[in-house]
Amino acid sequence: MASKKKSKIVDPKNKLYLFVMDVLAPFIGAQINCHQQCRVISYDSKTHTCEAEPLPLQSDGDKRATLTEVIVPESVYEVTGVKIKRDSIIWVGFGDRDMDNWAGGASNYKIDTRRTHSIQDAVVEAVIKS
Repeated sequence: MASKKKSKIVDPKNKLYLFVMDVLAPFIGAQINCHQQCRVISYDSKTHTCEAEPLPLQSDGDKRATLTEVIVPESVYEVTGVKIKRDSIIWVGFGDRDMDNWAGGASNYKIDTRRTHSIQDAVVEAVIKS
């Protein structure tokens, strides 16, 4: 039995390549949140959470949505001389997976959604200016 000859995939005008590079890759990249500079709107010292306004504007010039219930870890709020307050500039990171069921301790927790790198899973990583 003769083997079938494999056909080449041809994209002579680079339509597929240009779609992937110019449309698909930027679209996917825009959905992945890693880090962002923010301004603190309010800080709750009892729950160690804050509301924060992302500083980079959207591509259309509008402000981004406020981040709510941003976790402020002990490694940030316990630093001598650093105060988190309204108008502090902070560096925020976003969890690789959803943190809905994480209670803040060392116990493993169940992931509830397929959500990744979401603005809903924000943690203050540093205070740039207090």
